[in-house]
Amino acid sequence: MRGLTWVAWRQHRLALAGVLVVLGGVSLFMVVNGLAMRHAYTSLGLNSCGALDSPSCASQVVIFQQGYGSWADHLPHLLMFLPGLIGVFVGAPLVARELESGTFRFAWTQGRSRVQWIVTKLALLGVGLTAMALAFSALFTWWYGPFDAISGRMTPYGAYEVSGLVFAAHTLFGFALGALLGLLIRRTVPAMAATGAAWVAVVLSSMIYLRPLLRQPITVLGALAKGANSGTVPFNADVVGHWVQDATGQHVSSQQLFGQATVASGGSPSPQQYQAYLTQHHYSQWVSYRPDVWFRHFQNLEASAFAVVAVLLAVAAVLLLRRRTV
Repeated sequence: MRGLTWVAWRQHRLALAGVLVVLGGVSLFMVVNGLAMRHAYTSLGLNSCGALDSPSCASQVVIFQQGYGSWADHLPHLLMFLPGLIGVFVGAPLVARELESGTFRFAWTQGRSRVQWIVTKLALLGVGLTAMALAFSALFTWWYGPFDAISGRMTPYGAYEVSGLVFAAHTLFGFALGALLGLLIRRTVPAMAATGAAWVAVVLSSMIYLRPLLRQPITVLGALAKGANSGTVPFNADVVGHWVQDATGQHVSSQQLFGQATVASGGSPSPQQYQAYLTQHHYSQWVSYRPDVWFRHFQNLEASAFAVVAVLLAVAAVLLLRRRTV
């Protein structure tokens, strides 16, 4: 088995090196940018001004977000697709390229069974990719650290997708999915396309439909949205939704209410005037949110599910290759 491991390493070292170069390049940027971000955070006094949602920190938070908020908002949106790309460029060609070129015939005549051949490939690359993804995710968590107390990590399509264990689980899932589709399709380019499409469909569906089922958001009375000194929603919570109800419990359009308050006050109402109008006419404001302290609970459940699915996909690939006449 040692010789087979060495051969598998020789065959796929360029693919692993390519992943390492991509992750390493982004990591280098995060180190440089993260050090500058932390210097600005300290220089503005955000580590000593008190609670970040207090008036004493409000102006500093605005300045900090103006300088680095765009990176914190947009970089995770790009990085969240890296696991899918790894599945496309590493997982899909893993078996498909050898089946397409016919080189598998030579590999299976060297005293090793086809099961040993594919298990070695899946284990070697799966462990290597997962380790790199975990290390990258840990660095991203460090980089995003200054924004934890400001924005939190529960917001979907953002830091949640790259922090913690979910990023590595998505990577392992993408790799196993690509390997299985490559075995089924037996053509490299079509397998890569199918892997990308399937990964996006499964992961996005999980974010939109399955993740909300893990735990119902907290619903409270008193604020339309999170914000400084809202007194209702934690400053770094993920706001799921907000609405206004009348005295009968019916939802009322915020635009309609604002228009009514504008007419009643003879012009654009101040926040205090708007609140007074709502109170006077017995309207209530509700907001539902997920607190940032739920982060690890969600991560552990979701990462475990994707890891289990990845293992099942890998087992399916092994069993299919074992029984299939190629």
